[in-house]
Amino acid sequence: MKGSSEKEKVLKLIRNSLLDKAEIPYPSLDMDLDFYAPLNDDPVMIFAENIVESGGKFIYCKNDDDLIDKLFSLIDYRNWLNHIVSYGDKLKEFLIAGGLHTNDIKDNETEVGIILCHCIAARNGSIIITSNQTEKNELQKFPNILIIIAYTSQITIDIKYCLNQLSESMPQWITTINPSYLLKEEIKELYLFTVENLIQTEN
Repeated sequence: MKGSSEKEKVLKLIRNSLLDKAEIPYPSLDMDLDFYAPLNDDPVMIFAENIVESGGKFIYCKNDDDLIDKLFSLIDYRNWLNHIVSYGDKLKEFLIAGGLHTNDIKDNETEVGIILCHCIAARNGSIIITSNQTEKNELQKFPNILIIIAYTSQITIDIKYCLNQLSESMPQWITTINPSYLLKEEIKELYLFTVENLIQTEN
């Protein structure tokens, strides 16, 4: 009966805590106030620096055609053509339209993989990938070499801006990648191809 007695004590403490209305310790605290100091540089540049510091490779592309050209150059230089897979049907169709054919995913021992991302948080370099990018539950294990394609419009300041966008099309799963940890623990090489898709205006 000792267990019952202990349980009653716990329930009594919970009831008493619900009855006692404690004062708010910090009534003037603004929960909507930004925790971090504002960034004084372009988020794309900040993200590029974070990727390079983490040991990854940052490749800037002027447009989709430039992306395909640079992907071809890298794949040809590293002799990856017969070892590369793409995650997601939309990405595969885009690459095929550019003349780049990738292999089907057959097992978890993929050598080189290309994937799109949902968004990027420039401040800490986090990369968010969801099931909306792969369209299927294909990303069970990271390949040895990972190529991520992102557009400049997807690069935000902080991760909260990335997460706010998820309500538009809620995915089945979300993966947040820390490039520094990923390169140390799970993959050998990381390439981030960033494609310009924001309209540049003169001041």
